[in-house]
Amino acid sequence: MFEATLIDVGVAFLLIIAFAEWAKIRRKSEKGFGWLAAAGVFFLFAGTINAAIIPGLYGYIGDLWLDTLFATIGWILALVGTLFIGYETLLEK
Repeated sequence: MFEATLIDVGVAFLLIIAFAEWAKIRRKSEKGFGWLAAAGVFFLFAGTINAAIIPGLYGYIGDLWLDTLFATIGWILALVGTLFIGYETLLEK
């Protein structure tokens, strides 16, 4: 169930970028939305990493907490992207 949640979060972040492009607000903060896109990709990878690992290798690779590592990196990227978007949108001239 944890993996499905991360996949949903990754898709949601990528949909945010698509809706921002549709609403014509993406150009206000290209850098910020780039960070959010990277976060979405990291969340998708974190959600699919356990499903993609061969069951015999899971004992070796699964113990490395790769899904938690990539989810943490995704949250950091999302935080930085959100701060960029907020800063550039509020201070737009």
